[in-house]
Amino acid sequence: MVESIAIMQYLMCRYGPTPLAPAPHDPAFPTYLQFLHLGEAGLAMSMYIVVVSRNLAPEAERQNWGARKALQIFESRLGVVTRQLARSPYVAGDNFTAADIAVTYALEFAQRHRCATFGALEQRYLARTTERDAYKRAMQTCSATRAWTKEAARSR
Repeated sequence: MVESIAIMQYLMCRYGPTPLAPAPHDPAFPTYLQFLHLGEAGLAMSMYIVVVSRNLAPEAERQNWGARKALQIFESRLGVVTRQLARSPYVAGDNFTAADIAVTYALEFAQRHRCATFGALEQRYLARTTERDAYKRAMQTCSATRAWTKEAARSR
């Protein structure tokens, strides 16, 4: 497996149940699934296109149509996240789930590469998700991840 969300879903299904994934009969399940996949497909992927265009494309092609469209997609999907966070502390409701892992990664990626500026709601959300003990332990597992996290924090 190479897709990060598929890996998370597999591990949760294989070794669950886990509080990171609401059960299919839980009222939060549809929202959880939406944001689990939105984090990677709607947010992170569009940011990847923007970042690659800005940093790797020839100078004359850095502000290309595809990069501008990808940024519009990111901003549109960010609006979905923002509206959800206005209703609940986490993207699937009152509890932290794997959907928050996906969305936090995407938002930090955008922030790290200075592709997005977040309002107070998104900043408080990122503080909630990144101040968790489990997040801190995960970030300590490799030096490259620690360096990435420090850079992301400086960008805030």
